[in-house]
Amino acid sequence: MSEKTTMVKSAAPKNTDKEGVTAVVVKKAAAKSGGSMYVKGVQHQAYGKRKNATARVVLRPGSGKFLINDRHDLAGYFGNRQTVLMQVVRPFKVAELENQYDVFANLHGGGKFGQAGALAHAIAKTIVVIEPALKKRLKDENLITRDSRVKETKKYGRKKARKGYTYRKR
Repeated sequence: MSEKTTMVKSAAPKNTDKEGVTAVVVKKAAAKSGGSMYVKGVQHQAYGKRKNATARVVLRPGSGKFLINDRHDLAGYFGNRQTVLMQVVRPFKVAELENQYDVFANLHGGGKFGQAGALAHAIAKTIVVIEPALKKRLKDENLITRDSRVKETKKYGRKKARKGYTYRKR
């Protein structure tokens, strides 16, 4: 059987900051084959963006597993692109938190490289929620700053955003 996660409303309010980052208390039920033990824990979530891609990341204390879009691991989703894999894991290396948190991510929009940048951005923002003292170190590595470069829109009367049609006199 698969694991089931349910949200639990607690007496304490959710911790929310101005960027929409929240920390929520959850109750996790183990599979029935292993017993019906409930493990209480804390999860932290944040959103990240890059180009047209957005990522919603939930970090829970664990062994460093990645689950992307409820079915893929990191290598299965991005393939064997070493630059992409290094970019996604970089916030954990800078913060020296490798293999300490499980990552559950929902990615959509853009391409694989944009999604990798959005995932790294969301992981970095979530790490700041967990350890505010690491904010300066992550900011120095440009992991918290959103890369706002996006494709320029096409204008009417032109072929592309800036490229015009070839002028012919005769």
